[in-house]
Amino acid sequence: MGGLLPVARGGGDADHARSAFGRMVAEAVFWSPAAILPGPNITWQSTGPDTIKVTVRHAGMVQSIDILVAADGQPSSVSFIRWSDANPQGKYQEQAFGGYLSKFRTVQGYQVPMHVEAGNFFGTDGYFPFFIVDVSKISYP
Repeated sequence: MGGLLPVARGGGDADHARSAFGRMVAEAVFWSPAAILPGPNITWQSTGPDTIKVTVRHAGMVQSIDILVAADGQPSSVSFIRWSDANPQGKYQEQAFGGYLSKFRTVQGYQVPMHVEAGNFFGTDGYFPFFIVDVSKISYP
């Protein structure tokens, strides 16, 4: 944006790859459920009466995400440990990340949330949702 505002930051190192992988898996859980169907390198397990865990493996990286499921079967929140430098120290470390999903709508056969809020330190006193979105339209190719 004319050098005034950063629109993306370059990475290219192992820290950036690990952080981006965590985000990619989380985005798949939020927005494209077919991307995380059980298959090679994707496993699911029940972890409680209303929780499930999906684990995705790729290029030596592993990311697990816990999903709290409401009585109607819709995911109500996701949480995971993400490799991130979004902390007061600006140092890469494992830290809690997650968010809440609501206002589900059927889009091309998938139930997807139309309201999502997410942020670092999910489940702690330090949680602050920096990503809050109300989706008005979504489509899949």
